[in-house]
Amino acid sequence: MNDFIASLYDPWFNYELYKDLQDSVFNAFDFQKLGWSLIIVSIILLLVFYKLWDPVKKPRFKWIITLLFAGIFMFAICYALLFNNIELLQYLGNYTGDVGEPNPQYFILQMAVISFVYGVALAGLLSIPIKYISVGNKHNPF
Repeated sequence: MNDFIASLYDPWFNYELYKDLQDSVFNAFDFQKLGWSLIIVSIILLLVFYKLWDPVKKPRFKWIITLLFAGIFMFAICYALLFNNIELLQYLGNYTGDVGEPNPQYFILQMAVISFVYGVALAGLLSIPIKYISVGNKHNPF
């Protein structure tokens, strides 16, 4: 799973510039942790939306809010996970700002924003099959 999730993040970065930072995330199996977090957070939030809020008043608005919460949780999880990566912390401590040197803090922020996007997208996709567990909300198109 580490390889698959890493392949989802690779196109967003210049590999030559961010190789060391991406390798540090890969070697700590943080991509795998991000992948599991994406799945678990999306499923839990959608279960709350379709089961606990059933029937839902203003379903489209609350569905969008649920997707945004999935993205926000993924942003926070990624940010916290990468700030606990020992190798990335070493890069942060050694960062001098020289030309051509990638900023590790900006890299962490970029990874968190990408995780936000993937969190919203996955929750949106998973809402298609998960909506059928709802009694009063399964006929909504979202």
